[in-house]
Amino acid sequence: MSSNFCSKKVDVSRYGLIYAGAQKNIGPAGVTVVIVRDDLVGKARPETPAILDYKVMEGSLYNTPPCWSIYICGLVFKHMLAMGGIEAIAAANASKAAALYEAIDNSVGGFFVAPVDVSCRSKMNVPFVIPSKGEEAEKSFVAEATKAGMKELKGHRSVGGMRASIYNSVPRKGVDALIAFMKEFAEKNA
Repeated sequence: MSSNFCSKKVDVSRYGLIYAGAQKNIGPAGVTVVIVRDDLVGKARPETPAILDYKVMEGSLYNTPPCWSIYICGLVFKHMLAMGGIEAIAAANASKAAALYEAIDNSVGGFFVAPVDVSCRSKMNVPFVIPSKGEEAEKSFVAEATKAGMKELKGHRSVGGMRASIYNSVPRKGVDALIAFMKEFAEKNA
Protein backbone atom coordinates (compact mmCIF):
# COMPACT_ATOMS: atom_id res chain seq x y z
CA MET A 1 0.00 0.00 0.00
CA SER A 2 2.90 2.36 -0.52
CA SER A 3 1.39 4.90 -2.90
CA ASN A 4 -2.11 4.93 -1.48
CA PHE A 5 -1.34 4.62 2.26
CA CYS A 6 -3.48 7.11 4.24
CA SER A 7 -5.02 8.44 1.02
CA LYS A 8 -8.39 6.78 1.56
CA LYS A 9 -10.28 4.67 4.08
CA VAL A 10 -9.15 1.04 4.16
CA ASP A 11 -10.71 -1.88 6.04
CA VAL A 12 -7.52 -3.29 7.59
CA SER A 13 -9.40 -6.37 8.84
CA ARG A 14 -9.43 -7.64 5.23
CA TYR A 15 -5.65 -8.07 5.25
CA GLY A 16 -3.21 -10.33 7.07
CA LEU A 17 -0.37 -7.88 6.60
CA ILE A 18 -0.16 -4.37 5.23
CA TYR A 19 3.30 -3.15 4.31
CA ALA A 20 3.63 0.46 3.22
CA GLY A 21 6.65 2.44 2.15
CA ALA A 22 4.68 5.35 3.50
CA GLN A 23 7.05 8.18 2.66
CA LYS A 24 4.80 9.15 -0.21
CA ASN A 25 1.91 10.26 2.00
CA ILE A 26 2.89 10.48 5.67
CA GLY A 27 6.56 11.25 6.17
CA PRO A 28 10.15 11.43 4.95
CA ALA A 29 11.88 8.92 2.71
CA GLY A 30 12.41 5.56 4.36
CA VAL A 31 9.28 5.62 6.53
CA THR A 32 7.69 2.18 6.57
CA VAL A 33 4.47 1.19 8.29
CA VAL A 34 3.57 -2.46 8.88
CA ILE A 35 0.20 -3.61 10.19
CA VAL A 36 0.14 -7.32 11.05
CA ARG A 37 -2.89 -9.35 12.07
CA ASP A 38 -2.32 -10.90 15.52
CA ASP A 39 -2.75 -14.51 14.35
CA LEU A 40 0.18 -14.12 11.94
CA VAL A 41 2.68 -12.90 14.51
CA GLY A 42 5.12 -15.63 15.53
CA LYS A 43 4.70 -17.67 12.36
CA ALA A 44 7.74 -16.51 10.44
CA ARG A 45 9.56 -19.07 8.34
CA PRO A 46 12.92 -20.23 9.78
CA GLU A 47 14.90 -18.38 7.09
CA THR A 48 13.17 -15.06 7.86
CA PRO A 49 15.67 -12.44 9.08
CA ALA A 50 15.01 -11.34 12.68
CA ILE A 51 14.29 -7.78 11.56
CA LEU A 52 11.29 -9.09 9.57
CA ASP A 53 10.03 -11.49 12.24
CA TYR A 54 7.30 -9.40 13.84
CA LYS A 55 7.29 -11.58 16.97
CA VAL A 56 10.75 -10.16 17.70
CA MET A 57 9.18 -6.69 17.72
CA GLU A 58 6.67 -7.52 20.46
CA GLY A 59 7.53 -5.80 23.73
CA SER A 60 10.90 -4.55 22.51
CA LEU A 61 12.26 -3.03 19.35
CA TYR A 62 14.92 -4.94 17.44
CA ASN A 63 16.57 -1.73 16.32
CA THR A 64 16.60 1.96 17.25
CA PRO A 65 13.51 3.64 15.83
CA PRO A 66 13.99 6.61 13.48
CA CYS A 67 12.80 9.23 15.98
CA TRP A 68 12.91 12.23 13.64
CA SER A 69 10.91 10.37 10.97
CA ILE A 70 8.32 9.31 13.55
CA TYR A 71 8.08 12.91 14.77
CA ILE A 72 7.50 14.17 11.21
CA CYS A 73 4.80 11.51 10.68
CA GLY A 74 3.11 12.75 13.85
CA LEU A 75 3.07 16.28 12.44
CA VAL A 76 1.60 14.99 9.17
CA PHE A 77 -1.11 13.08 11.07
CA LYS A 78 -2.02 16.23 13.03
CA HIS A 79 -2.22 18.17 9.77
CA MET A 80 -4.41 15.48 8.21
CA LEU A 81 -6.77 15.56 11.19
CA ALA A 82 -6.94 19.37 10.99
CA MET A 83 -7.92 19.03 7.33
CA GLY A 84 -10.86 16.82 8.29
CA GLY A 85 -9.31 13.38 8.54
CA ILE A 86 -9.10 10.54 6.06
CA GLU A 87 -12.54 11.27 4.56
CA ALA A 88 -11.49 14.82 3.64
CA ILE A 89 -8.13 13.59 2.34
CA ALA A 90 -9.85 10.95 0.18
CA ALA A 91 -12.31 13.52 -1.22
CA ALA A 92 -9.47 15.93 -2.07
CA ASN A 93 -7.51 13.11 -3.75
CA ALA A 94 -10.55 12.01 -5.76
CA SER A 95 -11.15 15.58 -6.90
CA LYS A 96 -7.52 16.10 -7.95
CA ALA A 97 -7.40 12.80 -9.85
CA ALA A 98 -10.77 13.37 -11.55
CA ALA A 99 -9.69 16.81 -12.77
CA LEU A 100 -6.39 15.50 -14.13
CA TYR A 101 -7.93 12.47 -15.85
CA GLU A 102 -10.64 14.71 -17.33
CA ALA A 103 -7.95 17.00 -18.74
CA ILE A 104 -6.16 14.01 -20.27
CA ASP A 105 -9.32 12.34 -21.62
CA ASN A 106 -10.65 15.60 -23.07
CA SER A 107 -7.36 16.93 -24.42
CA VAL A 108 -7.52 18.58 -27.84
CA GLY A 109 -7.73 15.84 -30.47
CA GLY A 110 -6.78 13.19 -27.92
CA PHE A 111 -3.30 14.75 -27.63
CA PHE A 112 -2.77 13.13 -24.22
CA VAL A 113 -3.83 9.57 -23.41
CA ALA A 114 -3.98 7.77 -20.07
CA PRO A 115 -2.77 4.24 -20.94
CA VAL A 116 -4.54 2.58 -18.01
CA ASP A 117 -8.04 1.12 -18.11
CA VAL A 118 -10.52 3.47 -16.45
CA SER A 119 -11.40 0.81 -13.84
CA CYS A 120 -7.75 0.55 -12.76
CA ARG A 121 -6.76 4.21 -12.60
CA SER A 122 -4.77 5.39 -9.60
CA LYS A 123 -5.66 8.50 -7.65
CA MET A 124 -2.01 8.87 -6.60
CA ASN A 125 0.01 8.27 -9.79
CA VAL A 126 -1.46 9.39 -13.10
CA PRO A 127 0.46 8.13 -16.14
CA PHE A 128 -0.09 9.72 -19.54
CA VAL A 129 1.50 9.65 -22.98
CA ILE A 130 1.47 11.63 -26.23
CA PRO A 131 0.89 8.80 -28.72
CA SER A 132 0.40 10.97 -31.81
CA LYS A 133 3.70 12.80 -31.37
CA GLY A 134 5.90 10.15 -29.76
CA GLU A 135 8.85 10.07 -27.42
CA GLU A 136 10.44 13.37 -28.55
CA ALA A 137 7.26 15.30 -27.70
CA GLU A 138 7.18 13.58 -24.31
CA LYS A 139 10.80 14.55 -23.65
CA SER A 140 9.97 18.11 -24.66
CA PHE A 141 6.93 18.11 -22.36
CA VAL A 142 9.02 16.96 -19.39
CA ALA A 143 11.77 19.51 -20.12
CA GLU A 144 9.34 22.42 -20.51
CA ALA A 145 7.38 21.37 -17.44
CA THR A 146 10.60 21.25 -15.41
CA LYS A 147 11.47 24.80 -16.56
CA ALA A 148 7.97 25.84 -15.46
CA GLY A 149 8.63 24.44 -11.97
CA MET A 150 6.81 21.13 -12.36
CA LYS A 151 9.42 18.50 -11.60
CA GLU A 152 9.62 14.71 -11.74
CA LEU A 153 6.99 14.22 -14.43
CA LYS A 154 9.10 11.74 -16.38
CA GLY A 155 7.34 8.39 -16.54
CA HIS A 156 8.48 5.21 -14.88
CA ARG A 157 11.62 3.81 -16.49
CA SER A 158 9.85 0.61 -17.57
CA VAL A 159 6.81 2.38 -19.05
CA GLY A 160 7.96 5.76 -20.39
CA GLY A 161 5.65 8.66 -21.03
CA MET A 162 4.87 10.94 -18.12
CA ARG A 163 3.58 10.32 -14.61
CA ALA A 164 2.10 12.89 -12.28
CA SER A 165 2.36 11.82 -8.66
CA ILE A 166 -0.43 13.63 -6.84
CA TYR A 167 0.02 12.34 -3.31
CA ASN A 168 -1.76 13.78 -0.26
CA SER A 169 0.67 16.68 0.07
CA VAL A 170 0.19 17.90 -3.50
CA PRO A 171 -2.29 20.78 -3.35
CA ARG A 172 -5.16 21.14 -5.82
CA LYS A 173 -3.53 24.31 -7.15
CA GLY A 174 -0.52 22.19 -8.17
CA VAL A 175 -2.77 19.86 -10.17
CA ASP A 176 -4.57 22.85 -11.69
CA ALA A 177 -1.20 24.35 -12.71
CA LEU A 178 -0.27 21.06 -14.40
CA ILE A 179 -3.61 20.95 -16.22
CA ALA A 180 -3.14 24.53 -17.48
CA PHE A 181 0.39 23.67 -18.63
CA MET A 182 -0.87 20.53 -20.41
CA LYS A 183 -3.54 22.52 -22.29
CA GLU A 184 -1.01 25.12 -23.35
CA PHE A 185 1.50 22.46 -24.45
CA ALA A 186 -1.15 20.56 -26.44
CA GLU A 187 -2.36 23.70 -28.22
CA LYS A 188 1.23 24.68 -29.07
CA ASN A 189 2.20 21.22 -30.31
CA ALA A 190 -1.00 19.77 -31.84
